[in-house]
Amino acid sequence: MRSNKTIICVKEDYKEFIADIISPPLVSEAGNQDSFQIKQGRGRYPTIPIKKNGGERLIVRNYKHGGMLGRLLGNVFFFGDRPLNEIYVHEVARKNGITSAEAIAVTKKKRWGIFYSANFISKEIAGAVDLIDFLNEQPAVDVHSKKSVIFTLAKLIRKMHDAGIYHADLHLKNMLLKKISGGTFEAYIIDLDKSTVWRQLTIGKRMKNLLRLDRSLEKYYWLQGKKTEKPLSHVSKTDRIRFFKAYMTTDPAIDRDWKVYIHRYYSPYTFHKFWWHFSGLS
Repeated sequence: MRSNKTIICVKEDYKEFIADIISPPLVSEAGNQDSFQIKQGRGRYPTIPIKKNGGERLIVRNYKHGGMLGRLLGNVFFFGDRPLNEIYVHEVARKNGITSAEAIAVTKKKRWGIFYSANFISKEIAGAVDLIDFLNEQPAVDVHSKKSVIFTLAKLIRKMHDAGIYHADLHLKNMLLKKISGGTFEAYIIDLDKSTVWRQLTIGKRMKNLLRLDRSLEKYYWLQGKKTEKPLSHVSKTDRIRFFKAYMTTDPAIDRDWKVYIHRYYSPYTFHKFWWHFSGLS
């Protein structure tokens, strides 16, 4: 589907609606505040109601470079099919029963020559919060709920890895939780941008992903401990070990002798803490 200089890959049921919202005024923060909301995550994204009554909502995420490239190029890319790759990873996840935000569309707008900008549009998961919001909002999680969260997250990440998906940026903001009933939770993995699909993930890649998530938890406590005196929801060493054990021993078990991997891959994040302090995050 094409609209001027924009190529749109969209689910059939959403064609007409997506064509109406891709114009810059509608996906900008300057939209009607009664209908448009700004979603915080790895950046700020507008969310748009599918129906005027505020039922289902779509999240419009504009692709942007990170780091130095972000300062130079912002949201302009050249070559490559980054949006289509994310759609592909989402499809692999869906086929393998990995819960995530439903991908609705990607747009790719030609800027000049080989340069383009793009958006990824997904359905908002109503009632779900990311792990940082969960920790902020529930400083005193009861033991039963904490165990439920730990096992739910461990099994979902394990399922993702067993499907061969390596998440390019697995951190607290990209894991969502939704309380369902009886103190149980449903977990979701979001933002599969730049993620890759392998025939089989090595133990090294698996550990690298898990350490990235653990490091984001360490960073969360580092920052929050400096900024607020409010009691934080405590994730103990026992909780972390319980998470790792659940990940390793979920059938089929990767290795029953899971403690070996804790000793092999453990990190105190000394360098990262130094960098957080040096860069002014403290």
